[in-house]
Amino acid sequence: MTTHKAQGETMESAIVDLQGCRGSEAPYVMVSRVKSLQGLLILRPFAFSKISCRNSQELRLELDRLDKI
Repeated sequence: MTTHKAQGETMESAIVDLQGCRGSEAPYVMVSRVKSLQGLLILRPFAFSKISCRNSQELRLELDRLDKI
């Protein structure tokens, strides 16, 4: 099943391969479709960067601005 097809679905179990994912949205969709962690099997190791994202420069500047208020 593709990530796009899985959006909006709820599954009892899933085997996911995060190694080939692009962007930060696809991994989120893949791991959030199962009802519990017991139903999730990650097929192989993956880089942490696949599931993390950095704040944009614009967001960092805005957060700094708000901290100063």
